[in-house]
Amino acid sequence: MAGSLREQLGTGAHFRVRVTVIGALVSVLPLIAIAVALPDGGREVLFWIYWAGLTACLLHLLWILIQNPTPSRRPPLLTRDLAMGWALLVPSLLTSFWPGIIGAPLFTVLVGSTWVAEKIRNRSVTP
Repeated sequence: MAGSLREQLGTGAHFRVRVTVIGALVSVLPLIAIAVALPDGGREVLFWIYWAGLTACLLHLLWILIQNPTPSRRPPLLTRDLAMGWALLVPSLLTSFWPGIIGAPLFTVLVGSTWVAEKIRNRSVTP
């Protein structure tokens, strides 16, 4: 079963993007369960740690986008996987993480704008 799951997640940049998004989405459930059991001071520290993790997820997606800036040079379906970065909005909303609430949709717009910019650039080159 583990081998088939690993194959479904892909390799290289696909694997990194998918694990980043899925990890951020799934990790909010244990966070809420642990936060209920902690006192207020511990809960605040726990949320700061989680927010640092969400920030790392957004920066990691941005790093992958910087490494693959133009959609025509990206591996197949990487644009789709990068556009799924909007899913980081869910844990950001559940934990009131404002940089994630703003950054996750903005990241998806950035991915889309690279596609639009490439189409405009190719149109101006075509005779």
